[in-house]
Formats: sequence, structure tokens, C-alpha cells
Amino acid sequence: MNRLKLLILSLLVFIATSNAAIAGFPCEVVDCHGRKIVLENAPERIVIAGRAGFMITNAAFFFKTAPAKLISYSKSLKLVNNDRFYQMVDPGFATRIFNDFETGIEELAAMKPDIILLRDFERQKYERSLDQLGIRCAFFSLEDPTKYPAEIETLSSIFAEPARGVEIAGFYRAWQQKIVDRLKDAGKKELPRVLHLYHSSKGGAVSFNVAPAHWAQTWLVEQAGGIAVWKEAGIGNGWQQIGFDQIAAWQPEFVTLVAYGGDVSKAKQQLLEDPLWAEMTAVKQHKLFAFPEDFVSWDQPDSRWILGLCWLAAILHPEIPELKSDMHELHRSFFALYGLNADQISDIAVRGDYF
Repeated sequence: MNRLKLLILSLLVFIATSNAAIAGFPCEVVDCHGRKIVLENAPERIVIAGRAGFMITNAAFFFKTAPAKLISYSKSLKLVNNDRFYQMVDPGFATRIFNDFETGIEELAAMKPDIILLRDFERQKYERSLDQLGIRCAFFSLEDPTKYPAEIETLSSIFAEPARGVEIAGFYRAWQQKIVDRLKDAGKKELPRVLHLYHSSKGGAVSFNVAPAHWAQTWLVEQAGGIAVWKEAGIGNGWQQIGFDQIAAWQPEFVTLVAYGGDVSKAKQQLLEDPLWAEMTAVKQHKLFAFPEDFVSWDQPDSRWILGLCWLAAILHPEIPELKSDMHELHRSFFALYGLNADQISDIAVRGDYF
């Protein structure tokens, strides 16, 4: 009898071990800081916390198990996203626990997470305290589009969907290459001078800002076949405020405008009615464009950056009409990755100068 029990126990251990192996566990994932996180089992309780957590959340919902495994979101998504998007992709959205920037380590620990996902710049704030409590955490940058597919694959290991990660990463790589090939096939020509501006009206005071040279906004302009005229001025690690004199001195052929948290179409209209802006070549030639956005602006290092790349390439290179057709195909395919059907996708309003 004892031998029989031992045999059964050994068989159960073998089956459990085999299932873990098939699922890819235990496994080791490496986050954006090069930290190695060992996962003995697939995480079932996942928390996304900290600032700018919406970028991780939007990537996480590419995975089919996300609604079941995500137990808490960063409240930052409510600052930049329309809740309706999450209601579309997450049936349990209304019952979620939201953590904000001030949520303490103890409160996060009380959720009993298997792992907490955070942006890269939150490492100093969270890593040591979470380690002391024995809570795993992984950091994601998501700022560099060239590394975005690899970070998606890292995320897929955490959600125990490695095959899905390969699929999503392949989607980004294939579309990026398609756009690059379109530009190459059109032949060499003088690249347009482009200024990408963040229009802010916080506190009623209007300001113009340019992104650092190493940010995704600069990369998007260059990858779309343009010259980022502000690149030398894009210093530091945040938006750099500039004046109109500098804008005029750059003599951009195209100006693309964003207004995070504001109405980008209204911001564009204000500039069109401004006598100073009326004298700019870009305005006279109708090349001032409001960057498209749905729930999130397409110029950010969010999952939508691939949409921004295709749209920008089409705007800067109207001589390549295929890019506009690509844009519509990409838009449908992108939202289909979230499991949305054709009717749901058609209901998503796109603001700005979409075509």
C-alpha cells in the first residue's frame, strides 16, 4: 500500500512537472534593466502600478489571459485614456482595483500579487521595498520602438503566452518593415523638414514643447522619412519648452501637433487663426497637421506608435498613395489584435487629421 501511494505521488509530481515544462515554467525573464526574474509558476495575480502604467496596460491587453490575471491597474490610465476602451477589452473593468501614484508598498502587497509590473523610471521607488517583502517586480521601458517587440515578448512570458508574444512582436516588425520598404521603393529625394510640437495650455498659458532627441517622437519623424528639425534642441529627459521665434527659425515644411489631455483639433484651429502662424510656410501650404488620437495619441511610446508611424509616413510622402491604404488596413488589424470585431473598431472615434 505504501509503495502504491509512493507510485501515485511520484506520478502526480511527474504530471505536474511535465505540465509546468509544457507551459514554459519555471522560467526566467529579463526586464528592461537587465534584471533576471525567476518565475516558478505562471503568475495568476498581476498588478500594474506607478506612473504612466497605461503604456504597460495597453500592451498587456494583447494577451488573452489579461482580463483574468490583471487584478489592479495604475490610475494613470484614467488620466490619458477614455475608460470606454478598457470597457471594450476588459469585461471586468468596472470591478477593478485602481492604484495611484501614492499607493503605498503595503497596499500593493495586500493585493497578494504574484508580480508587479512598473515603468523603468520607478525602479528606485519600488525595487528594494518589494524585494524585501519577497514580491517580484519587472520594469518596462516601452520608450524605444526598436526594442518594443522584444519587450512584448518579455511580457508574453509573464502572461504565459509566449506564442502570442511572438505573433504580436512579428506584427510590429512586419508593419515597420513594410513602411520602410514603401519609402525605399519610392526612391531617394530631399527629405521634408518636420517639427513635432506638444501644444500645452495648462493653467490657461499656451506653451510649445519639443521632445528629447532620444524619444520616440523624434524616432517616428526620422523613420517616417523626415528630418526632425528640433533634434539638436531636444536635450534632457523631458519636453523642452521653446518660443515662436525658434519655431520660425527652423522653417519647417511640416508641423505635426499634439495636445495631450486637450483637444488637438481645437489647438490646431487656434494656431491657424494666429497672425504669426499665418505667415509660416507650413501653414500657407496646408501642412500643419493635428496628430491623430483615439483614446491615446498615436505619437507616444504606447502600443499605438505603429499607427503613428504609418500615418506620418503617409502625410510626409503623399507621392506614395499606397501608404494611405496601408493605414486603413493597419488600423483594422491593430485593433483586431485586442479581440475587437469590425463594428467595435468602426465605432472608435479618431480625432485629429486622419484620412
